[in-house]
Amino acid sequence: MKKLLFAIIFFLSTISLHSTERDEIVLLTSADNPPYEFTRSGEIVGFDIDIAKIIAEKLRKTLVIKDMPFSSLIPALMAKQGDFAMAAITPTNARRESVDFSIPYQNNISAAVLVDRDEFSYMKNSNAIFPIALLEGKVVGVQLGTHHESDIRAANIPDLEIRRYDNVGTMVAEISNSANGSGTIYALIIGNTEAQMLVKKNPKLCSFPLQFSDSFAIAFTKNSPLRAKINEILELLKETEKISDLEIKWDIAR
Repeated sequence: MKKLLFAIIFFLSTISLHSTERDEIVLLTSADNPPYEFTRSGEIVGFDIDIAKIIAEKLRKTLVIKDMPFSSLIPALMAKQGDFAMAAITPTNARRESVDFSIPYQNNISAAVLVDRDEFSYMKNSNAIFPIALLEGKVVGVQLGTHHESDIRAANIPDLEIRRYDNVGTMVAEISNSANGSGTIYALIIGNTEAQMLVKKNPKLCSFPLQFSDSFAIAFTKNSPLRAKINEILELLKETEKISDLEIKWDIAR
C-alpha cells in the first residue's frame, strides 16, 4: 500500500513538474557581451535578451535565463539544460554537427581591436579592412568557443600566438593593460559591434573590420519542435522592422 501511495505521489509530482516546464522556456546565454547580453544593475539585458523576451511572449511562456560561459552553451544545450541559446552565436558547420539553428536574425562582421597608434592613422575614416598581415608575430586574444579563433587560424598568419579567454571582460582588461603600456596583447578579435562599443568607452583603443563575415542565429537541440515556431517569430520581427528598432535601441552598428 505504501509503495502504491508513493507511486501516486511521484506521478502527481511529475505531472506538476511537466506542467511548470510547459509554462516556462529556458534561455541559455553568456551575459558578458554588451550590447547583446550583459548584466546591468543585477539584471541580464541586451539586444538578444529583448528578442528572447518577445519570443517567450509570443509563445505565451515565462522566460527563464541561465547565464554561463560562452564555451558551455552548446554542451549545456545538448544536455537539455535549456530550450534554446542566444549569445551572438554564429552557426558554423562544426556547431551544426551538434545543434540546430534558426534562420539568422542579424548579420555582422568581425573586427580587430588594437591600441591606437600612429601607424593606423591612414586607415581611419576610410572603412578600410584591417590587413591581417600586420598580425604576423603578434599576440591576439579571442573568446573561448567563438568562431573567431578558427577564422584567424585559417588565415595561416606566420608566428601568430592566440590566447583564449573564457570571459570577454578579461580580454578587455588585457587590451586595456596594453593601452596603458603594461600588457602583451596586440589585438582582440571580436564582433564589429562589440568592438565599436569598446572603442567608444576607451579612447586609447581603435578598431577596424576584418575580412571575416558572420551572422547570428538561435541554437536548439537537434530536431527541436521550437525551431519552426521561433523561425516564424523571427520572420515576423524582420518584416515589422522590430529587429531594426532593437538595433537602434542598443546602438548596434549595421
